[in-house]
Amino acid sequence: MNEKIFYNALNIASDSNYAKLSSLLKKHQSWENAWQKTNTLFESKIDPRREWEKLERHKIELVLESEPEYPFLLRETQSPPFGIYVLGKEKVAIPKSGSVAIVGTRKATENGREIARNFSLNLATLKIQIVSGLAIGIDTEAHLGTIEARGQTIAVVATGLDTIYPKLNEKVAKKIIEAGGFVISEYPVGAPALPYRFLERNRIVSGLADATLVIEAPEKSGSLVTAKFAAEAGRTVYVIPGSINHPNYRGSHALIRDGAILVTRPEEIIEDLIGKYNPTKTSSELSLLSDEEMRIVSAIQASGGTLTIDKIIELTNLNAKTTNQLVSLLLIKKFIKETDLGYTIYSS
Repeated sequence: MNEKIFYNALNIASDSNYAKLSSLLKKHQSWENAWQKTNTLFESKIDPRREWEKLERHKIELVLESEPEYPFLLRETQSPPFGIYVLGKEKVAIPKSGSVAIVGTRKATENGREIARNFSLNLATLKIQIVSGLAIGIDTEAHLGTIEARGQTIAVVATGLDTIYPKLNEKVAKKIIEAGGFVISEYPVGAPALPYRFLERNRIVSGLADATLVIEAPEKSGSLVTAKFAAEAGRTVYVIPGSINHPNYRGSHALIRDGAILVTRPEEIIEDLIGKYNPTKTSSELSLLSDEEMRIVSAIQASGGTLTIDKIIELTNLNAKTTNQLVSLLLIKKFIKETDLGYTIYSS
């Protein structure tokens, strides 16, 4: 618990500066040591315990990167947050049928909003988790479509979780939580909405997902940044095409020219995503796996190749005994197979 308390204090004191936090952890090896050694260097007077009490009052959980509950897909990205703040009824769940980020412009057309809702509804019906940024427009429809399908959606925001931004979407955030989803942030209580934080937020949106779907991205759209983060992490980028004359599709079409996959139906993503998790298994078979089994399958899938048993333990944060038992079960169930180099996804 102390690590969480002192990380939160340092996150506040450093204004969530990733480079500063990274330097502190590298030098002092733990957040508690870092606080004890450096707290006098910060101008603001911060009481770690009182700041922690603020999180408790708002019922905000903090999950550190070192904890098993931390999303492994996010951990595999280039600059994963050292901690994420979470609002939700339960701990952040690992999706059993994959996850897709759906992003696009705030100034969406009616057709774009309909597409976002339709895709999210169809994907969520198959228990595919939907991630977005709670913005007006495409993001909102992605969240609402998931809720309509009784699926799970994650909203990643660029402020502290004591306030919801934009204020217009407070009711949407409440619906997400009531439906079993989550609102998350890397920023502490009281952190305001600043322009650069929305760009930082985008790396988390893509980092939580196996793939990113872009719907209506004008030139210089933040969605293009999200797609860039996804591609850099080796994740698939899908794009909905549109009219060559509409400004909302200029960025979208640029992504397609650069190699993103053009899609027009939810089924195209579903077939691709389920195939990546296991080309011989259906979504219903995947749903029968335990959370710990799915953590192993997903870690191997996310690697894009083969993992040793030690690497599986490292990525999943499971202990050695549990990992070996679950790997044996997954071998029997033919979800994974053993090779000379380690374990990979089973394919007939």
